[in-house]
Amino acid sequence: MELISKLEKIVLGWARNVPHLPTVGRRWLGANVWWIAAIGTVITGIAVLVSLARIFTLISLIGAPSSAYYVLGSNYVSLALVGALISFVFLVANGVLLAAAVKPLQNMQKKGWVLLFMTLLVATISVVVRAVLSFSVVGFIIGIIFGAVGVVIGAYFLFEIHDQFGHRAIKAKPVSIEKDEQL
Repeated sequence: MELISKLEKIVLGWARNVPHLPTVGRRWLGANVWWIAAIGTVITGIAVLVSLARIFTLISLIGAPSSAYYVLGSNYVSLALVGALISFVFLVANGVLLAAAVKPLQNMQKKGWVLLFMTLLVATISVVVRAVLSFSVVGFIIGIIFGAVGVVIGAYFLFEIHDQFGHRAIKAKPVSIEKDEQL
């Protein structure tokens, strides 16, 4: 956890120099990030099932004579299977972290925010590994560029709500937009 705290401080230093959302937007996002994480958990669950189907398809190609295994070549199918297995592991890790973050985020606990930050770190590692496993220069460059854009956007929104999640649970109800405008 010490490493995560150090990384959090580093990224927080970078995030202080970027334009911020209006206070109302940050408060809304902080109060509602729990259901966004819940939706992300469901979508990740669906992606895990699709990934499993891909893995089983690739495994079935290996054992079937006169199949794509022989047409495409054994190396292609084997590398695709390795890539699918690695993607599956990253999907499961992200899904577990997102699912674990929902309740603490709903209670506005720092633990929920840290779990989202860990999800972002896992996604960052996933981007790099998948880019390397593309085994082509063009695939690597495209994977890194689009992956980096996604990670930066996620980090931006995550660090916009950083100040709302203290080390202790905040039991107050989420603040509505109308109340913020009156202040």
